Amino acid sequence: MEVFLVPVGETRYELYCEPSEPDQPKRTGVAGRMLRRLREAMAAEQEERRDRRATRRGGASDRPDSWMARLRAGLVRGMAEWVAEQRLLWRLRHQEAGVLVHPDDLESGRALSIARATLQRDIDHHRFWMVVDGVGVLVFGPLFFFVPGPNLISWYFVAKMAGHWMAFRGARQGVSGVEWSTRSSEPLAAVRGALGLPPADRRPRLRALAGELGLDQLATFVERTATDPP
Repeated sequence: MEVFLVPVGETRYELYCEPSEPDQPKRTGVAGRMLRRLREAMAAEQEERRDRRATRRGGASDRPDSWMARLRAGLVRGMAEWVAEQRLLWRLRHQEAGVLVHPDDLESGRALSIARATLQRDIDHHRFWMVVDGVGVLVFGPLFFFVPGPNLISWYFVAKMAGHWMAFRGARQGVSGVEWSTRSSEPLAAVRGALGLPPADRRPRLRALAGELGLDQLATFVERTATDPP
């Protein structure tokens, strides 16, 4: 497994990968089953939204969506983005060896230190939010039990709790269970320089560097997470 240490600022880095298999966690164990149930609920909600739009186009109804429908739609969009962001840590749960690809202007030992510090930060982050979402399950599960349709409110917190648990395990594996080797990369170092370009020049430059690295979504990731250098 290759993990890229991507510059997102003058001195900031984030870990990034693009898995070759479908972008979803393995559906094993309690956490995997929880996320599978959420995917099914999300699919049902999307189908219901398509039916409502078709009804409005047919002229049978011109009523706007209810607040509950809008809330569910927002949860569907938010969860889709959140699931994509967890792909690295979820995959790390099952890894025993990995390659850290780092900018070639960064010494390999320093790169490993930054990567481990980032993973330790993730451990603390996901442990905290696992508890918070667990409280959400206890509160909103019974509260929305009798609401018609897929109980996305409850399943949102269930799946977030499960996802944070798997991310916590992945970050912990990355810190203490993965045997890391390193490889330097000139295009990754050039990403830092691209961040200082004007937006109109930065986007094509990042896309070109992403092409050199073989990472289709890298430019989008960098633009979403980067801070401009001072």
